[in-house]
Amino acid sequence: MTYNRENNIKSFAAAIILVIVIAAFAAAGFLIFGGEVPAEEDSFPWITSDHAAKGGMLDGTFYDGEKNPEGKLSYKIAGEITVDADEGKGDFKIENSGKNTCLMKVKITVDDEVIYQTGYLKPNQHIAEDFLDKIPEVGTYEAKAYFEGFDPNTEESIGSSEPTEIIITVLQ
Repeated sequence: MTYNRENNIKSFAAAIILVIVIAAFAAAGFLIFGGEVPAEEDSFPWITSDHAAKGGMLDGTFYDGEKNPEGKLSYKIAGEITVDADEGKGDFKIENSGKNTCLMKVKITVDDEVIYQTGYLKPNQHIAEDFLDKIPEVGTYEAKAYFEGFDPNTEESIGSSEPTEIIITVLQ
């Protein structure tokens, strides 16, 4: 076997060009996605999220820090939700924190009757506004919100929170 300097230089140049092309594609992806892949496309692509779910936290950011240990659920919801009596539309401000490793569903009850229930929220997803499933009469109600975590691989429940007390106001 003989040493061929010209072939080695060509191979080295081809490798350098390949690295430059890969770096250019990586830079273009960084510019397009802002350095982050949207959460709804990133985590658990086999799961269909709730129709009102949006990617990112309520403030529009994506959490990419340390995750909660399995079985711990971090969440947010508005303490007072005002809805229109005709549509039932309101600002729920529900968030499945990016710290979580599980899916989440939320159920809101008034006098033990379910008036709102979400589909799955993936980690790093939120519902800013949505519609009640059942609209109570005009008035102000003490309601309870329940948060339940689900294993993303089996979709089995891994537990639910104690109820969170919120206020629902239905306006004419």
